[in-house]
Amino acid sequence: MTLVVLDPDGRHAAECPGWLADAEDELHLITGRAGLHPGFARVTVVERYDRGTAAELAVLDTAARTPVRAVIALAPVDQVRAAGLRERLGLPGQSRRAALTLADSVAAHALLTRAGIPTTPRAEVRRVADLYWWAHRWGYPLAVRPRRGTDRPVIAELPDEAALRAAVAAGLTPADPALVPSLTVEPAVTGEVRREEGLSLDGVLPADPGHPYAVDTVRGPDGGRLVHAVRYDPGARPARELVRAQAGIGARFPEVV
Repeated sequence: MTLVVLDPDGRHAAECPGWLADAEDELHLITGRAGLHPGFARVTVVERYDRGTAAELAVLDTAARTPVRAVIALAPVDQVRAAGLRERLGLPGQSRRAALTLADSVAAHALLTRAGIPTTPRAEVRRVADLYWWAHRWGYPLAVRPRRGTDRPVIAELPDEAALRAAVAAGLTPADPALVPSLTVEPAVTGEVRREEGLSLDGVLPADPGHPYAVDTVRGPDGGRLVHAVRYDPGARPARELVRAQAGIGARFPEVV
């Protein structure tokens, strides 16, 4: 059996063979960083790792040669990729839906809202008209953020319509209408944002020892806490624990959602 390790920059490649020494499986590393990687039975170096499907094709090629028992990935850029591969190969572990929820703020907002969990408003931005629509719906101030990623910092603060026009003129959204920006808009948060490391979202997201997540909350108008963001948080636990949990060593895989 083979354990496939996705590691775009080789950050954990040196430690993984030691962390997985008791697994009794061959290790195949797929990485974007060339060099020596001792301890792996096979190494595939992928050019332009973060673009295209070369990393996925390398995993599928491995699966065609030998049974794959698990796909291990810690980097945020690999979460949806690894989850999709698990589903394609029929492997246990985090599902694509769960990975997408932690990577995409619009997907997370939709899932939490359907589950009846109080959240702050958020909407995707596909065109300039969307900004004006939500400004009319919510009023100002507004904040624009990247839709995906682990940080999603505010890239434009819109206190009024003049600021909105200036941001659009500066190139906030693509001039070509065929290009869809990966942005969201929301009412600007004025209070403290609290990081809730241990906040449970069981029933919406499973407790997953291999894929920890953080929940940011803010105080709502009635004094209760509203979920502002949910994101994959690999720094919440030691990398060794995450690698072993994803390999199915010392921790049960979570229920697939």
